[in-house]
Amino acid sequence: MLDSLTQAPPPPARHWSAAFTQPGTLALFAGGVASMTALLVVLLLAVHDFRSSLEASRNHAALLARVLEDQATRSIESAQLAMGALAESAALRELSGEQDAIKPLLEQALISLPYLRAMAVLDDSGRVLSSTSAADKGLVVQVGRLGPVMEPGRNAMGKLVLGRGLASVSQSGAEPVVPAGVAFLPLLYGYATDTNERRTLVGLINPDAFSNFQHLTLDAETFHSVIASYDGTVLATSGAAASMVGKQVAHIPVFQKYLPRIEHGQYHGEGVMGPNQILAFRASSTKPLVVILEEAYDVALWRWLYAAQGLLGIGLALVLLVVGLAFALWRGVRTRQAARQAVDDAQARIAQSERDLAVLMRSVQELIFRTDAQGVITFVNARWAALSGQPTAQILGKRLEDFVDVSCRRDVQDLLDSHSGSGARNCQVKVSVQGERPLLFQMAVVPLQSDGRIVGFAGSAVDVTARWEAQQRLQAQIVFQELLLETNPLPILVADTQGHVMQVNRAWEDYKGRTRQAVTGLQLWSFLPPDEARVHQESDAQILANGGSTFFETRIMHGDGTRHDTRVIKAAIKGNQGQPSGVLTILMDVSEFRQAERTTQEARQAAEEASRAKSEFVANMSHELRTPLQSILGFAELGMLRGKEQPKLCGMFEDIHSAGQRMLQLVNDLLEVSRLESTVGTFHMERIDLRGVIRPVVRELEPLLDRQHQNLQVDFSDLPLVAKADPLRFQQVVRNVLANAIKFSPPGSTITLVGDTDAQGQVHLTVHDQGPGIPEAELETIFEAFVQSSHTKDGSGGTGLGLAICRKIVHAMGGRIYAENTPPVGAAFHIVLPARGFAETQPAPL
Repeated sequence: MLDSLTQAPPPPARHWSAAFTQPGTLALFAGGVASMTALLVVLLLAVHDFRSSLEASRNHAALLARVLEDQATRSIESAQLAMGALAESAALRELSGEQDAIKPLLEQALISLPYLRAMAVLDDSGRVLSSTSAADKGLVVQVGRLGPVMEPGRNAMGKLVLGRGLASVSQSGAEPVVPAGVAFLPLLYGYATDTNERRTLVGLINPDAFSNFQHLTLDAETFHSVIASYDGTVLATSGAAASMVGKQVAHIPVFQKYLPRIEHGQYHGEGVMGPNQILAFRASSTKPLVVILEEAYDVALWRWLYAAQGLLGIGLALVLLVVGLAFALWRGVRTRQAARQAVDDAQARIAQSERDLAVLMRSVQELIFRTDAQGVITFVNARWAALSGQPTAQILGKRLEDFVDVSCRRDVQDLLDSHSGSGARNCQVKVSVQGERPLLFQMAVVPLQSDGRIVGFAGSAVDVTARWEAQQRLQAQIVFQELLLETNPLPILVADTQGHVMQVNRAWEDYKGRTRQAVTGLQLWSFLPPDEARVHQESDAQILANGGSTFFETRIMHGDGTRHDTRVIKAAIKGNQGQPSGVLTILMDVSEFRQAERTTQEARQAAEEASRAKSEFVANMSHELRTPLQSILGFAELGMLRGKEQPKLCGMFEDIHSAGQRMLQLVNDLLEVSRLESTVGTFHMERIDLRGVIRPVVRELEPLLDRQHQNLQVDFSDLPLVAKADPLRFQQVVRNVLANAIKFSPPGSTITLVGDTDAQGQVHLTVHDQGPGIPEAELETIFEAFVQSSHTKDGSGGTGLGLAICRKIVHAMGGRIYAENTPPVGAAFHIVLPARGFAETQPAPL
């Protein structure tokens, strides 16, 4: 029966036409059509209303343009009529020369014409004969810039002039600086005097008067107005176009397309204020004026949107209402369909679950069972029969504890205790299988409840025998490794990638004097001396980065507080994915070997020191003997010269001179031998910190410094000055250089000794004295044998071998020594040794 249920019939095919006729689909389609219809109606109404608003804006702009054009035309015509009447007056016709008789008449006319800035009378040469502005009288203006030459009885309107008065068109001097937007529009009227002299009456129209009228007319409007001449020059403006007075706008369609053929009109396009404008224009029928009214399209759009809020809100609400009704209808239909489909799907899932459960119970490799409240088995899966070799019918009805080992039955009884609570329970049990070794199972059960009481148990059992055996083998291996670690005589430490101590052996505890409980979990460099911690940290970082192993030798602090020469072996510990998970450190104490090496080295050095002492003694004695010998020879020669008249006395001085010559020859021979032997030997190079080598020499010279009342300042770097050198030979160099500095520096002076590491890693020592200095030509020659500075050849300079020996020693160590003057006084001697890495001590011939 289960096999037959596993074959589910395929769902029947559904044609698209049947799906379309479903109630939910029909409701959704009808709602969509209604919503689109409502939206289309609202859009059509909005478009029609917006077009009507634009048409109203254009008509209103045309009306405002007509008002502004009529006002500007009437203002100019009124000024021209007033000027004509003034020109016909007897006072003007009787005017001759430069009399001011008509100035009051001009001022009276100016009062009646408030939009005129000034009035003046010009002769044929352009000379101002009279003016309402006292500053203009006597000016000679460029009449051509005001307008055409006027015949008597004729009048005209000139071009816009930038400036405040007639001084802007004066023929003399530079043109005055005119603020932006300041201009006037000249009105010209020609007449003749009684003496038949031609005169021109000039009125300066203030464009601001037109702008003020525009502002008053458009105060509550969103339009911008521009009054321009026929050639496209802006004469007066309002609103945002105020800065355009005097500029050209002849490029817009008003001048390019309409004028002069069409004198008034309206359109949507490019205007004075930009490309997207609603524009109306009107040209004056009698004057060369054009009035342009503009409103930005965006402004009109936003004004319409503000005004059409009600219409748009109602339309949107209508659309939302239709959409909501359609959605509610579709949702109701879909809910009914979904409920019907959910019932069908639930029934199908139940059937499929029964089939899947049957297949699962046959294929699972774990033991699945169910018991009643007393632990009697009521259900088992096929795995029980395969494991026990009994049919399922024989297993049902038996107690669960009967299938486990006797030692585990108590655990099973506790597992199936109906009074222990309702939570999940588990334990490990052994199951004996016929002909096979016992198997270990991890058993888990869950109580089954009904009406608040336990009526049975459902559980499973997983074979964990292989895992348990693997754990046992792993535990045995760990115990064996720990035994090897504990019995190893070498100190061993294991740390993780961050340097935390994970494990140490007993030999490490004895070597370092710390227990494993005190260091486990701590970072290695938190309890080690700083130099030792730094060595471990650097080597661990290298091991973790590159893998593999490494070894090196260093001095490590022992548990008793002493430093031991130790050979350190480090190796990376690989994790499960092949990446380093820690570092293994093994310590090998080699102090006895190094002590034996040092003893041998010291014995060799002692022998060499004895040889050097002998050679130096011979050399020193030879040098010390030369001075008295020179005195003896000198006095002997003097005696020979003065005792020529006394043969016996002269012979005695000759014997003394001969003996002195022989002794001098002997001393010279000894000096030559000592010079050859004193600097020939074996150098024993070691990697040392030169600070520890120099400080004993400084202490040795302190008595000499005290006698000279001198001060020696020592300034060493905080970092070690590590170089490869022979300690005794290097002390000889430092001693010689410091002794020279003390000898040639005056009493009470300060000598400095500075030690540091330069950019190339070389050790650099500098001894600075305050002596007489060294001539520039002798800075190199003073390092030659038997050569002294000319500044110190006063008998206190010695034999001249000291610096030569210093240079030979420093060169043998791979370094260099040189001198330089340090103005204003003194000289500085520099000793530079190359930095060296770890290396064995080895002899080096000089």
